[in-house]
Order: sequence, then C-alpha cells, then structure tokens
Amino acid sequence: MSPLIVGGRTIFGALSSQPTGITTTAGSEYYDTTQNKEYLYNGTGWFAKTTEAPFNGDEATHWWKSEGITSATTWTAERGGYNFTAGGSGTLTVNTSDGSFNNQQTIGQSGVDQYRYMLADSGSNGTFWNASQAWSVIVVFEKTTHIGGTWGDSLFNQQWNGQPDGSWSIDIEGDHTWGGSYGEVVGNTTPPGSYPQRGIMCARMGASGASGELSYWSDGATSWYQLATWSSLPSGISNSYDALGLFNFEGATHTGHRFNGKYAEVAYFKDLRITDSTRNDWKNYLVEKFAF
Repeated sequence: MSPLIVGGRTIFGALSSQPTGITTTAGSEYYDTTQNKEYLYNGTGWFAKTTEAPFNGDEATHWWKSEGITSATTWTAERGGYNFTAGGSGTLTVNTSDGSFNNQQTIGQSGVDQYRYMLADSGSNGTFWNASQAWSVIVVFEKTTHIGGTWGDSLFNQQWNGQPDGSWSIDIEGDHTWGGSYGEVVGNTTPPGSYPQRGIMCARMGASGASGELSYWSDGATSWYQLATWSSLPSGISNSYDALGLFNFEGATHTGHRFNGKYAEVAYFKDLRITDSTRNDWKNYLVEKFAF
C-alpha cells in the first residue's frame, strides 16, 4: 500500500532500508525489517526510536555536525562559534548523501589536493588549547590511504600560530609535529584492518600530556581498539596554538602528511580529558547516526 500522509508526516510501512526518492518531513516514520527497529525522521536524517533522552553532547565545547557542511569551503559550527573554512591550494568536495555514512553529508578531497586544509581559526592562543591544558577530540572519518610513512597524517591538527612548524597532528597511524625539532609522542601506530579505514577516532589527554590515549572504533566494530598511549607532550612545543585544522597543516610546503579521505563529524573538548562513559555516549550516538 502507498505511504499514509498524516498532518504532513509520511507514515511508511515495513521496509528493508531507508525510504529514498520521497520528500519527508520531521516526524515521518517507518519500520526497518533489516534492523528490526522503528525509525523516525528528524528533518535531516533517520534515527531509531528510543526511550532514552535525545543526545545533546553537552560535554563538547565545539561541535561540527555533518548537517553543518554547507559548502566545499565552509563547515558551520553547531557549537563553539568557530566555523571551519578552507584555505590553501586545491579543492574539496561535498557529498550531500554519502552512502558510506548512512546518507549523511561528508566533505573530502577531490584527487590529490596538495595543500588544501580547513581551519577553525580564532587568532588567539588558548581559545582551543594553550599547550598545557587537557583536551579531547572525536572525529568521524574515512581514510583512503596513508601518506606519512612512519608518522601520522593530518586527520586532526592543533595548529600553531598560522604556520606548520610546531603544529601537532593526530591520526589513526600516529602523530607528527612539523619541523623535525619537536618530536612525537606516538610516532607510528597500526590500525586494524586495511584501507579504506572508516569509523571514529578518539584522542584524549590530561594536562601537559598526562594519560594520553589514541583509540579507534572502526565501522562494524564491537569495541574500541586502543592504538597508543602517552604521558607527556612532544618536546619543545610552546603556546600560541590558536586554531584547529583538518586535511593538512596551514602553511604546509610539502604533501607528505596531508590527510587523504573525508570527514562527517568532529567534536572537540577544551580543557577536558573525556571519560570512558562520555566517549561511549558519543560512540553510541555516532554509530547510530552513521550506521557503523
């Protein structure tokens, strides 16, 4: 039978997958026979009905949701007030319905855009991190290849004063500080599985690098995979960290550590090493949202 329209909402019957090709409004619903769950449309995507309170991610001080990817040059912040904007040479591409991410929006590279990056730039040290505070980040991504050899790529960067020297990147393959004189706390790690790698990266640490941990929830996983731990900061880094970066270092002069892939969501936690409980709350929300 045809779907019912009730008060502008579309009431579908039992379906084996999300309905497509039909305009839906918030409050539309269907029963998924593959997942054995009832799904509700909230205006931007389908979510399983639950008796739990809606996820609001209160712990994050800065949050860029997939719904905020408005163009190939701008990712509007859901929380925190600083948008990611594109810089450097090359182009990025937006997928408004990415089948690898439950038909949510993603932003990624188009070809090998050597020096393209996205930056949430405050211009003020300590807005995000001051080289001594605790911090955590959760990134939903797909990485297609590894570029950086025995160091990590630029999946997520603490950007130093508008230049690559002293900036610190974190990736599922490890970390890297540009310039050769700052060192790494992890160096190289080995994520499980093969490329492309798709899932959730979580990096978290206490003040001055204490209790640092890098972990990864891959698409289809049943537990977090701990990639590395650390207890101190890279050597020689100082303050003037005024921005967060994606894809590459601002001011990069070679292509050796660019991130090759795409992003769907980023949450940042200023001055906070998130707990296991918080990490798992975010994981549950993101696994549901992106159908990992």
